[in-house]
Formats: sequence, C-alpha cells, structure tokens
Amino acid sequence: MFFKKNHPQTEIEKIEFNTSEKPIYILGDDDLALFLAAKLQENEQNVILLTTKAPASGMQKLKITLKEEYNLQKNDIFLLTTSYIKQAPAAILIASKLNSFRAHLTLLPKMQNFNIPVVYFNPMSDLTEIHPLFGASFYKAYFNGYLSFNGSNLTSCGLMPEILISAKKENDKNLPVEQILALTGLKIVVHEKDAYNFWKNNASRIIGYLTTYPKQHILDILNNKDGKEKLISAVHEICRLAKYEKIKLSEDEIVRELLDTPREFYYKKSTFSKIENASFLEKLYNMLSEKARTYKCKIPELNQLIKKNYEYLLRK
Repeated sequence: MFFKKNHPQTEIEKIEFNTSEKPIYILGDDDLALFLAAKLQENEQNVILLTTKAPASGMQKLKITLKEEYNLQKNDIFLLTTSYIKQAPAAILIASKLNSFRAHLTLLPKMQNFNIPVVYFNPMSDLTEIHPLFGASFYKAYFNGYLSFNGSNLTSCGLMPEILISAKKENDKNLPVEQILALTGLKIVVHEKDAYNFWKNNASRIIGYLTTYPKQHILDILNNKDGKEKLISAVHEICRLAKYEKIKLSEDEIVRELLDTPREFYYKKSTFSKIENASFLEKLYNMLSEKARTYKCKIPELNQLIKKNYEYLLRK
C-alpha cells in the first residue's frame, strides 16, 4: 500500500467551463464518486467531479465506460472534472477515498456561504472535526450496491443499487436531498436512525473485507469449513456490537448478503494501494475497538481478522 500500481489511464480532454446552470459537485475520485457523477450525467444533470487530480485551473473531460448489469446497459460517459468551485453549487456530494479525504476537503469553500444540501458518503470518516464546516443541510448517506472499476471501465454488479439517507421526514413531502439524489435514477430510502443505516449497510461489507484477500471472492471463504466458521464468529460479534446500540441485525441475513455477492465483485479491490488498505483498516479498527470498549464487549474474532490483514500488508 505504500507503492501505487500503474493502471490504464482514462481519456482526458481540455474543455471550457459551462456556466448555464448551477452544477452538482461531487467531491472525490472513488468508484462511488464516478458512478454518482455518471448517473447524474446520464439523467441530463449539470454535474462536475471535484478532485485533487484535476487541473489547478480550468476543467478537463474524463471518459469512462459505465456498465450496469441490472439493466444490461453499457455507455461511454464524459465527466467534467476540476479542482476548484467557480460556480455556486446546487448541491455537494462527498464520496472521497479515506486516504485522500482530508486533501479533498481543502477543495471546498466555506459551506456556510451556501444554503445547499451536502451529502456525505464516507461512513468510516470522523465527522466531529468537519461537521462544523457545513451548514444545517448536512446529511449522511449510504450506497447499497457493488461497484468495480479498472481504470476506465466502471461496472455496477448485481441488482440495481439503492441510496439510504439518514434523515427525518416531517411529512410525506420529499426532502431536498432526496429530490437531488433521486436525479441519479436509483432507488432512494430515507430512515431517520443513522446507527441502523450504518449497520444495515456496512455489517456484511466489513465481514467481506476482513475475511478475503485481493481477487478472492467471498464464496471461496464460505465454501471452506474453517473459513466459514471464523466468518460466522465474526458475524456474531458484529451483531452483538450493533445490539448494544439497540440495532437488531440478523446473522442469517448478513450471511445471505455475503452469499449473494456478485461474482464479479471483490471486497478487497486489487487496485487498492497499501496506503488505501492501511487507512481503511485503521479506521475500521478504531471504530470497532471504540465500540467494544464502550460496551465492554469482547470481539476476539474481529481483532484476529484485523491483525491478519495488517500482517498481510506487511508481507506485501
């Protein structure tokens, strides 16, 4: 993770800045950032990718090929990218990688100047320091889907993804953030309890990440007796942590979600660098160990899995 691998480069083309309407900015260059931008672009929205990889001035055009298995569609998408906000945004969606999260935050202006929705898709990042940077229209959201990206081709594997928003509805009217995310064409679900949303969306993902190696599918673990026993023990510990937060998770449902993982999807992406994996492991360890200490709950299997992941990174 301390050395980046070379991957196929996407097509880049210089263009002029479009000032026709307020754009939706997407902060980050992760798979999710690209997917959200592509879906908004497909639905004829003015969307701009805000990333540290973009030029210091002006804008560029980024070409990716989007494949969606749930509707058998495959299209070339041209995304606008920049590293600064020139126009007042209609909304900002934050979907940056953990290891580049703070660097991407420096690209944002003072958000109190904009009375706009800010949607945060980084569940493992600490919000205590950055929440004051944003106004009252700040929402946490979770992406329930499977994305695979090889440098130019972005694939949405399996069934149609959905977006889960942590918010409280006062009436039956759609929230502004709900209306904006609905422009992606994806299914939108609103639930007011964020702890429920976090565990519901991330329990199986955490287990899948900790138990597999790069390019190893989760079914390889579930089809191995010893591997499955360790996985079941980790699932039990995850459910117990969630229970202390008054969130009831089903162990059978988590295992079923893992069994239903698309064959083309790997929880540990081979394109992740050591830095990216180490950053995620650190956040994961801090989050799980803090909850375990708070609730005086032992998690030996989860700790052992995290240790093995660190050992694997050191051997690479």
